[in-house]
Amino acid sequence: MTPDRPEVKKDKKMWVALWPLAFLVLAFQFGAGQSSLTKSMGITQRLGETVPKDLMFKDEQGNNVRLGDMLHKRPVVLVPIFYSCKTGCAILTDNIIKTLAKATVGDILKPGRDMDVLMYSIDPVEDANLAHAKKALIFNSLTPHFSTPAQTGAWRADAEKGWHLLTGTKESIEQLSAAIGFKYDYRTVPDLQKTKTVNLINHPTCTAFLTPEGKISSYTIGNGFQTKEVETNVATAQKGEIGMKADQSWMFGCVMVDPTTGRNRLVIENVWRLCGVLTLLALGVAVTSMFVKNHRENLVGGGGLSPR
Repeated sequence: MTPDRPEVKKDKKMWVALWPLAFLVLAFQFGAGQSSLTKSMGITQRLGETVPKDLMFKDEQGNNVRLGDMLHKRPVVLVPIFYSCKTGCAILTDNIIKTLAKATVGDILKPGRDMDVLMYSIDPVEDANLAHAKKALIFNSLTPHFSTPAQTGAWRADAEKGWHLLTGTKESIEQLSAAIGFKYDYRTVPDLQKTKTVNLINHPTCTAFLTPEGKISSYTIGNGFQTKEVETNVATAQKGEIGMKADQSWMFGCVMVDPTTGRNRLVIENVWRLCGVLTLLALGVAVTSMFVKNHRENLVGGGGLSPR
């Protein structure tokens, strides 16, 4: 049997190297579309629709408040989270704090003046006491330090009037979430010892920007809360206009520990997608390098085009 020529062997090696790349592409696409977690949570951007103003909640002081009464003559940043969450919700809250703290230096995006922030818990078990404690933590991090304590206290008092943490009934939470297209999974399951039940909440992370009249103007998707994007969204909402749809290609979400199995399910599902993309990029670079190297060796060895 005639042995393969060196260039034929190289070609075979390259095609063998391509198989993992092709497999990963197929697996990545299939997994992205078939994930049960993706099916149970997501965001449908309902731009131009109005939130239901008659829904009742409690603010962080325990007062009964009507959602419509929380809308003033400013845009509203509506943030669906739950206050005891230590993963995606905490990251999103931290990013909101950091962005608004930086904006304070330039005297822009001040809560209570340029916009209002309404956070609402998607866990009906959480109460006003937890919301009050969470708000205190937020403002301890957010409040800038001016030259005098009186100035610092005045800034905080004004800003706190424009930032509220709401809690509510399951019905109110579900209606508001449906109105902004926020799909999440809320289940009660037994713990490992089956002595009590725990609530599992799997959800995406986002913010919805409302006009002063309560229309959905724009969204941010994921844990990001970038200053320029927020400035644009606030300005658009202030004019009562409807912005462009946000990019949802990198949607993140919180997934809680499932005590029925004892396994820590993935906290951020898109980590898998990110790893897949990085793997594909690495393989792509490797394969491209092999092609280039093989082509150069063929030219040097006379395996290229014959000179005329």
